[in-house]
Amino acid sequence: MITLQYIIIAIIFIAAVAFIVRKFMPSKGKTGGCSKGCGCDAVEQEKTI
Repeated sequence: MITLQYIIIAIIFIAAVAFIVRKFMPSKGKTGGCSKGCGCDAVEQEKTI
């Protein structure tokens, strides 16, 4: 028999796994200039002399 405690623990565990997976997977919505995934607009600027 599954008790309420096991259901709550399972929900917390699944939420934690989903949070970790989303944190380490590359986001497709954020396009940045570097591969860090922070979403900043880091574009190398050309130096003109």
